[in-house]
Amino acid sequence: MSAKDTNNLGAMKISVLKSFSSRIMLLGIFAWLVPLSAIFLALGMFCSNLKEEFHHSLANLEAQDGRRLQEQQYAILSRQIRQKALDTALEVAQYLQKHPRKTWEELRRDPEFRSIAAQPISTIGETFLFDPKERKILLHEHGHLEDQELGKIIDLNHDDLQAYLNNYAGSNLYQFPLDRSRDAWTSGDAYLVPIPVQLPQGPELMMGALPYPEELDQITAPARSIFKTTLNLSQALLDVRLSQFHRYILIFLVIIGTLGVVSSLTLVRHLTRQLNSLTEAAEAYNAGDLDYRLPQEGSDELGRLAQTLNQMAVSLKENTISKIEWENTFNIIPDQIMVLDTNQRILRLNRAAAAFFALPPEEAIGRPCYELMHQTLAPSPSCIFRQALEHGLESQIECCMESRDRSFLVTLTPMQDQEGKIIGGVHVARDITTHKQMEKELTKTSQYLNHLIESAPLAVGVVNREGFFTHANPQAFKEYGYAPEEIMGAHYSRLYASEGERQQVLAELREKGEVLHRQVYLRHKDGHLVPSRISIRKLWGDDGELLGSVTLGSNISEEINLQHQLAKAQRQEAIATLAGGLAHNFNNLLTVILGLTSLMLCKVTPEDPLYGDLQNVENQALAGQEITKKLLTFCRPTLNVMQPMDLNHLVQVTADMFAPTRAELNVHLDLAPDLPAVEGDPGQVQQVLMNLLINAWQAMPAGGEIAIRTWVRDLTDWQDPAWEVQPGSYVCLSVKDTGVGMDEETISRLFEPFFTTKTAGQGSGLGLASAQRIIKNHRGAIQVSSQEGQGSTFTLLLPASPSPPQFRLPQKGRPVPGQGTILVVDDEPLLRNVAARLLEGLGYLALTAPDGESALKILREEDGKIDLVLLDLFMPGLSGLQTWEQLRALYPGVRVLFSSGYGEEEKLPPGADFLPKPYSLETLSQKVAAALNSSAST
Repeated sequence: MSAKDTNNLGAMKISVLKSFSSRIMLLGIFAWLVPLSAIFLALGMFCSNLKEEFHHSLANLEAQDGRRLQEQQYAILSRQIRQKALDTALEVAQYLQKHPRKTWEELRRDPEFRSIAAQPISTIGETFLFDPKERKILLHEHGHLEDQELGKIIDLNHDDLQAYLNNYAGSNLYQFPLDRSRDAWTSGDAYLVPIPVQLPQGPELMMGALPYPEELDQITAPARSIFKTTLNLSQALLDVRLSQFHRYILIFLVIIGTLGVVSSLTLVRHLTRQLNSLTEAAEAYNAGDLDYRLPQEGSDELGRLAQTLNQMAVSLKENTISKIEWENTFNIIPDQIMVLDTNQRILRLNRAAAAFFALPPEEAIGRPCYELMHQTLAPSPSCIFRQALEHGLESQIECCMESRDRSFLVTLTPMQDQEGKIIGGVHVARDITTHKQMEKELTKTSQYLNHLIESAPLAVGVVNREGFFTHANPQAFKEYGYAPEEIMGAHYSRLYASEGERQQVLAELREKGEVLHRQVYLRHKDGHLVPSRISIRKLWGDDGELLGSVTLGSNISEEINLQHQLAKAQRQEAIATLAGGLAHNFNNLLTVILGLTSLMLCKVTPEDPLYGDLQNVENQALAGQEITKKLLTFCRPTLNVMQPMDLNHLVQVTADMFAPTRAELNVHLDLAPDLPAVEGDPGQVQQVLMNLLINAWQAMPAGGEIAIRTWVRDLTDWQDPAWEVQPGSYVCLSVKDTGVGMDEETISRLFEPFFTTKTAGQGSGLGLASAQRIIKNHRGAIQVSSQEGQGSTFTLLLPASPSPPQFRLPQKGRPVPGQGTILVVDDEPLLRNVAARLLEGLGYLALTAPDGESALKILREEDGKIDLVLLDLFMPGLSGLQTWEQLRALYPGVRVLFSSGYGEEEKLPPGADFLPKPYSLETLSQKVAAALNSSAST
């Protein structure tokens, strides 16, 4: 020591000794020096040992329990990564099962598949898809890693990992440390999970899940920090307490050594108890029991430290557990959620929002929401963000993103801090595209149904439960003549013509709950009754309450008329069938009469008194023939011989035949010059004209005038449904008389078969019925106008023909004799014999057969000597046509002349000869001669 130092020390001693407290302290020290020093030294050694043991305990606690706490936190996070790997592998397998036809390239480009296979595990890790055989990454959240070696992200220099990848078939999940250079509990474990469903063509698939070690460190850092802070605080507190203890010891030793020692010991025990509590709390927290709480004794530093540690345990629990749960809930919400600051920059967003923007969450954070949502540099004028923040109230708006053809319901909720200051907002966008489309479809469907009801061809009416109309469509007003204001609000009973009928409908509705296809009579506004068919059903509300009923109605007046016409047509069909049978039998009788008359006329001379009587018989038979022609014309369509004819010429010839025999009549002709020809059968048209002339003559028993007129008329709009007339040019022929005329009822029945107003013996009632059939067959029409006492006018309309007329009236011929053998086949014995005698009178050899079988037998016996077969069409057994087929099979060259009293020419083979019954000698001779001169029958 230098002289200078010695001088300084001496000066300090002199300064200390000058203080009274210093002297007392020095006296106390010296007075108690020996015992107190011993005590002090003992206590110093005790405190030193205590501090050393405490530091050693804290070091062990930090080394062991701190490590165990961190391992437990890592284990919790590792289990989350493991479960995510299993779940993602299952989702990929389910997706592959749902889309078995997709190739690997299609799956790789499929956004949905990518989002399933490669996704973040909260913020602590990620999943990816790789090929275990090729050991290449297939799908990764970061696209630049795809098709890279697996070693880019995993250390493959691991024996167990290599063995697993080489023999993974049928294996389950595999766990290995991510970074072997670090402790497993600080680097985290990675997981590999095989995909149970593999592609038929494509790489083998395995799911991988990796943790982010940095994120794990960040998550566990708060716990380590809290734990270390706790230890540091405990150590600092211990140092503070020991320093205080030293001061107290010195004071207590000076005042009273004994009390000082006792106080020191008490203080040591108190500190030890609190330190034990802190140690127990640290051990509980280290064991993961974050629910453990320190007893809060006093408000001193240790008490405040205990309170602080309790609060830190609560925060630690919330941060380590609730944060993960909140993250999962936040991300599984399908709505797009963004947390924005006051400048509309994104602070946080969920997985749905990130997927909508097609960006990783970290790339979207910090960018303005309008830049991502609307691709604009500034908020749109309709943005509700500013409005919500200014008023501090939740705002909502619907917006449509035309670029993506989507509609959203956007809700903006202001976000406040603990002091109530608005620091941003929560932006929630719900996709309502489907809902809006459903609204449009519902509106469209409603409009369509309203249009359907308004346009329905049926009358639709809706009444409430009291029976008053609430709705009716336009067809209802049209059918029944009412205006809307006359129906709406009126009671439905005003439409019913019969109260009894309404009560029956009401009773049926109450009993069955509906009325279907019921025929009723409703009252038109003008008072007339409208036959209608109605269907009624009750209308019920969602709660089962009766609201009213709906009625569908249709005017069936036309249907009723058609039913009457059908009944009339069926009656006419029955009459026609009867008339056809009568005509056939009557023609057979007339054939016998005409044949016998012709035979007798050949045996007598004109001077014989019987000659005139026989001619009268023949004429009457011919008149009967005309009646049967009318019957046949009425009962069946006849084979018309259509040709262009001069109607004026036919009228002139017919009038010249008719007028001379009726001297009491004046017949006037007004025939149009250059009249076009008409396409028709001259004989049938002449028959119709003769019927009209005879009817006119019989309507004027005292005589009168008949006016016959022709002209041309162009038809464009035909109104009478009884005649099927096409638009075009028509030649008209009218027959007008000055007779008694007819009433409406007579005119309505004028064309009914056998209907007549004439006295017995003056008419058969078939003339106009056959005329109607003939004119219909000519595609024409007959118009009738008449009034009682003012005569009648019948007008024929026949289609004009562009061809020149070829009409010539038939001339009566003479008998044509001939030679040859003729076989007469007819089931009527008398008719068969008469025909044979007529043929023999003409010079032929006649053979007879009663049926087809006999005719075939005779043909075989004669062996080709038969020149002609006169064959009846209708016979029992083999019919005429069946007999002809077998005749042709035996002798293809035999000639056949068919005969029938029922017509049926259209049923004959093409080119066949036909002789209608009844026939005269002249007709028979001409037909036979023509048949013999024709080529062989086909």
